[in-house]
Amino acid sequence: MTDAWSCARRRFWVVNYLMLVALVLSIASSSLTGPAWLFTLAAALGYGLIYLLPLMILVWLVKHLPRGQWLSSMLAVLGAAAMVILLYTDRVIFGMYGFHLNGFVWNLITTPGGIDSLESSTGTKMTIVGICVAIVIFEVLLFWALYRFSSPQSDKAGWVKWALAAIFLCMLGERATFGVSHFKSYSSVLMASQQIPFYQQTTFSHFLVSLGEKPVRHSNMKMAQEGRLNYPLHPIKLEANAPKPNIIWLACESLRWDMLTPEIMPNLWAFSQKNWRYTNHYSGGNGTRWGIFTMFYGMPASYWFSFLDARQPPALISLLQKQGYQFGLYTSAEFTYPEFDKTVWAGLPSDLLHSNDKQVGWKDDRDNVTRLNRFVDGAESDKSPFMGFMFFESSHARYFFPDDAVIRPHYLKAFNYATVDVKKDIGLIKNRYINATHELDIQLGRVLDHLKEKGLLDNTIVIITGDHGEEFMENGRWGHNSAFHNQQIHTPFVLHVPGKGARVVSAPTSHLDIVPTLMPLLGVTNPPGDYSVDAHSLLKPTDDRYRVIGSWNALGFIGDDYKVSMPMNLAGAGYMAVTTADDRAVQDSGTVMAKEKDSLAQLLKDISRFYVKH
Repeated sequence: MTDAWSCARRRFWVVNYLMLVALVLSIASSSLTGPAWLFTLAAALGYGLIYLLPLMILVWLVKHLPRGQWLSSMLAVLGAAAMVILLYTDRVIFGMYGFHLNGFVWNLITTPGGIDSLESSTGTKMTIVGICVAIVIFEVLLFWALYRFSSPQSDKAGWVKWALAAIFLCMLGERATFGVSHFKSYSSVLMASQQIPFYQQTTFSHFLVSLGEKPVRHSNMKMAQEGRLNYPLHPIKLEANAPKPNIIWLACESLRWDMLTPEIMPNLWAFSQKNWRYTNHYSGGNGTRWGIFTMFYGMPASYWFSFLDARQPPALISLLQKQGYQFGLYTSAEFTYPEFDKTVWAGLPSDLLHSNDKQVGWKDDRDNVTRLNRFVDGAESDKSPFMGFMFFESSHARYFFPDDAVIRPHYLKAFNYATVDVKKDIGLIKNRYINATHELDIQLGRVLDHLKEKGLLDNTIVIITGDHGEEFMENGRWGHNSAFHNQQIHTPFVLHVPGKGARVVSAPTSHLDIVPTLMPLLGVTNPPGDYSVDAHSLLKPTDDRYRVIGSWNALGFIGDDYKVSMPMNLAGAGYMAVTTADDRAVQDSGTVMAKEKDSLAQLLKDISRFYVKH
């Protein structure tokens, strides 16, 4: 026979499960209809159990200790209250900023003065405290009532297995629905998934491809009114007779700033002497995905998943398409990984996207430069504006190059990831990188010489930069994607704008500044804040700013003196890395956080501006 304690706990779990499901639906179901609403309902039913399951297991274990009935019941009450408070807090944060409670927000509100910097009043704080206390009191009274008035004799647990089976089926359906939606680009479901607190994605694209299915790549999709994104904030408007300069955009894999020297990159160096060269320029992230995304959107890397799920192209590319630009798009990597075919180029036909020939990177670079130059010739003969883009792969690890590109003869000849001793051989590895970068410069020179020979520099904007940097153990790491060290995010940047002459810019600049620079040059009259975050023009550099960078699970704030790496998931809430701006250790990170709290609060507001507020 079930005892009164177990009976009360079982019913207590049911009531809290229903409350958590209701909270998830209150967060996620706004403006959803049809399949997206059914998906959200199934996800809420599954995640309501997932949120409670660790607590339920812990309570079951404690029940077997001495005085376990009382201790496990108290743990159930306090744990359930904490979970309800957590989801309620997430509901508030999501309603205010359009994203879920994460480590960044948690660190900000727990930093002394952090809540004040969010412009919260004493009344707001008291209300929050009052709600938390009320939830705890409610949970206590609920359990007491269930224990006091429940009859163990009437508690039949047979229904539990059927309820769990139904929930399990909902979870399977939700997993399958998301996987198929990801494969087929059903954006309403993909956007709905982002509204589930702490949602974990499950995909099985390779399995579907093995069955002969083909992924769907939608173009010209608009999700601003259907999902969380509200981008651009207002329709893009043009001045009368808007100019249509050509654009050549050259992005280079892993190109760090100190490679731009007369010895290593003589072609780009010579070009930079006649144009604008930026010596303090940072990528928007420490990996290709974030670097390219921030270049074309002018948005922080934290927006990547929202734009990917919405299949929404940048305002810049949509404008160029509307203005009748021809596109010549080439990469020596892939347009499908990272998924730039579903983000940056989502508004364009797939036959415009020309990927590699599966050769060594430098060979693909040489072939693609030939193709790019041919595209320029064809577009120029048609007398219509064009955009040419190329992503160079020469400087990607393991840094391959032809013999005629060797300027560092002492390099690691046999580079095997399985056997290389990185610490011992890092100098030889870096020499490989330098040789590969020199080969990259040779190919850049072919593009620049072609533009000059064709007389196109008088009406063509040219952008040359790296997607991110590359570290060679300067701070204990090799490569990129691992930290926000300057070597991983500091890239060269050279800009040619017809009629603007030459200048060396030492003010802080960022990949996020590219779009706010280009749009006015194309005749856009909207303020840059309509289509970009932390908008600054590269033609009007200023020292009075911060920069934002991103990675898979963190957001970086770079101010004048300090750099703060903030976790973007709740699991990392306890870890906030603080260094000086040049990556030196800080003795008292708490003091730094308190000093920068206003700037961090402003960053929180800036990175949420393009989400729909519920």
